[in-house]
Amino acid sequence: MGPNPKQAGSSGLPKVFHTRDDRSPWRQRFEHIHHILRKRITSLEYEPGMRLDVDELSEEFGVSRTPVRNVLKHMDHEGLVKTRHGVGTIVAPLELEYMRQAVQFRIEIVPLIGTLEPKPINARTIEAMQDTLESYRSLLGQSDPGLFAEADLQCHASVCMMIGNSLLLKTYDELYFRTARLWFYRLPDQNWDEEVAIFIKDIELMQLQMERNDPRGVSFVLRNAIGNAFARSSLSLAPEGR
Repeated sequence: MGPNPKQAGSSGLPKVFHTRDDRSPWRQRFEHIHHILRKRITSLEYEPGMRLDVDELSEEFGVSRTPVRNVLKHMDHEGLVKTRHGVGTIVAPLELEYMRQAVQFRIEIVPLIGTLEPKPINARTIEAMQDTLESYRSLLGQSDPGLFAEADLQCHASVCMMIGNSLLLKTYDELYFRTARLWFYRLPDQNWDEEVAIFIKDIELMQLQMERNDPRGVSFVLRNAIGNAFARSSLSLAPEGR
């Protein structure tokens, strides 16, 4: 259950994330590889500490080593991988203090989605969230963390369709990928159907606010949903020592 094809281009990247120079073959190739590798890391298909082989990835994507290395270098700056001398590039470990700070930052900037030049909420935005809702509903009684991650990625892309400020879009998108995999890592410890039901309720509330053309309402629901999800995962958002 991947991204809604109505939102995606030939690379599978949701259109909301396309850059102005998408016609450049180099940019399309970069974004295609970047999108897939981030998705694999976030869904834990690539687990923390796993080594990423440049030659294998080059062969898989049908490119030289240089584009893969460029993507991995970019993902190092994003905090998703680490390059170690003598080892190569590995998926970044889940460092709880770092994650706590990133989650805090993500929660604090969510209200800006509804106030800082939000894009008009239209039928396409609402339809994307409806597709997300159906993805979550299909998970009831079907314990599959990978599909859960797919649905959450759909939700993320749907929310990003509302973000009109390009710097906010870049920052929020990066924070999502910095933090979401921690929650998926804790997912097996939760009651599956209870978690799915909670997410369904949150998506229903966001869709309702979209139908009311209320971006602030959407961001309010989203902020609470993110905070509550990480609280249920036992991640304390209070600074250490308090």
